[in-house]
Amino acid sequence: MHFAAIITKASCATGVALVVHLSAVAQGSDSTAATAAARPAGSGTLVKLGTGLTPGLEYNSYYRRLFAPLVLGAEHHLTPAVSVFANAFGGFNTGRRLRFADGSRSSIIGEYGFDAGGRYYYNQEKRRQKSRATGPFVGNYVGLHATAVYSNTTYYAHRYSSLTAIWGMQRRIGKYGWFDAYAGLGIGYEPYFNSSDHYDPVPEVGIKFSLGGRVR
Repeated sequence: MHFAAIITKASCATGVALVVHLSAVAQGSDSTAATAAARPAGSGTLVKLGTGLTPGLEYNSYYRRLFAPLVLGAEHHLTPAVSVFANAFGGFNTGRRLRFADGSRSSIIGEYGFDAGGRYYYNQEKRRQKSRATGPFVGNYVGLHATAVYSNTTYYAHRYSSLTAIWGMQRRIGKYGWFDAYAGLGIGYEPYFNSSDHYDPVPEVGIKFSLGGRVR
């Protein structure tokens, strides 16, 4: 009887310990889940490579060549709704390079440059409630867009610079595809226009199709 009592007490102690352990594990899981839920869903960096209707796209009448743009860019979310971005682009000759009298050949790159700015993705919650596309880097946005364009095919290397306010939209296409379109209006500077500074209102329009992925 004494031996049976010992076994009973040991069994009770083991059961209590097991219950305490399972409770601690459950609390730990809840804590981990809460931490994951508190992590900003919009964090991360999107890296893309694409082309489209962007700076770098031009038909050069002197060379009689079409230059097609290639854009390498990155966008980083500071918050789920606010992001910053930067792109480098160049227009590449799609035809044969011309040979000049001195033996040199025309440049393979026409216009090139970079742009950068910030975006605010608005109405994310309303779009989610209406089952529309939302999430990191997806949605409608407003922002500021600064651009500087240079050229290998004009006398003046610096073609123009601009600062514009834009409205746009960005959507996913499948797993790795991205569509980005925007339009806006701002101020442009053309240093080659004449000997004095020359500022004018300028439009900003872009349509890009890209392949890219989100990295941490």
